[in-house]
Amino acid sequence: MKITFIIVGVCFVIGIGVIVAARHYLTKEDPEYLLNYLKNHHNSSLTVSRNGQSLTAIRENEMFPLASTVKIMIAIEYAKQCDEGKLDPSKKVSLEELDQYYIPDTDGGAHETWIDYSKGEGVILDGSSTLENVVKGMILFSSNANTEYMMNLLGIDNINKVLEELKMDQHEPLYPSSSAMLIPAYLKNEYPAYSEKQIEDKLREMSKEEYIDLSHRIFTSLTNGEKHIYIENRQTDRSLQKIWSDRLTKSTTSEYAEIMKKLNSKTYFSKGIQDELDAVMEGMMENPKNQEWLMHAGQKGGSTLFVATNAAYATDRDGNSTEIVFFANDLEEVERQKILNNLNGFNLKILRDEDFRKKLEEL
Repeated sequence: MKITFIIVGVCFVIGIGVIVAARHYLTKEDPEYLLNYLKNHHNSSLTVSRNGQSLTAIRENEMFPLASTVKIMIAIEYAKQCDEGKLDPSKKVSLEELDQYYIPDTDGGAHETWIDYSKGEGVILDGSSTLENVVKGMILFSSNANTEYMMNLLGIDNINKVLEELKMDQHEPLYPSSSAMLIPAYLKNEYPAYSEKQIEDKLREMSKEEYIDLSHRIFTSLTNGEKHIYIENRQTDRSLQKIWSDRLTKSTTSEYAEIMKKLNSKTYFSKGIQDELDAVMEGMMENPKNQEWLMHAGQKGGSTLFVATNAAYATDRDGNSTEIVFFANDLEEVERQKILNNLNGFNLKILRDEDFRKKLEEL
């Protein structure tokens, strides 16, 4: 499996007359695109550190929805509980347990891709896999089902205590955001006569506290095997997805750059915690080509129809340590695809090109 510094975006359809040109435009690698985007769009943020020094900081204290990048916090609590002896990474987890939290067509095929890959690698046998591989599915493949399974196993309150321990004062608390996708279905069950517009209005009027409380209520239902009561009334309108995306847990590139520094240093966490984190965060080091020039590296990205986020760290074989965190929100579809398609090249340029790093400093 080749894992680079980039996440996979969701495909979309363009008018037939321009599809070939559009594909070329979207897939052509152009790391400069992100430099120009950051210069000209205030809906983006970047923090880059190199060898302990700030290289660039653009709107680094503005709050952005994290999407799946927030799963780093869950991985940290998992590693802590393993180190404390509360969890065993080799514990068997059945696919049926994970399926309780699986909501079809909500993760770009990530969950199925993880299952297929794991079967091919022989790490899913007789319908179950190890807990460590479940966490890898959450981080490397971004399975939402695995994420909510882990939130239930670890305890959401315990995960949120990590934010306090790491002094992430701006970071909003985590809640079951995949379960929150089913809030429109919950409302349709509660108010069968409601039109789609009424459900949308109800969602917009809902307080933050009420919204999060409903997500926890649905999360409990999924844990109890009651997914079926929501699936029939699922709604996926773009306007509803925008409300969901805007209400995702938020933080800043500044805070996530600090977390990347802690992971990159290999000295902040105890050896036991760090070893568990390396096992699930550093999938890209399985690639022999990365091993040729990197001592270690890890990343986690996330996206919705409107959001692109990525947090990465690396130390090369010359001993240079680098942390790169990019967040963007309120994206048009073409913008989002261009960003996702160029994040890997952008990160590689920062890691390997001194002239490109100087351009960052100029920002």
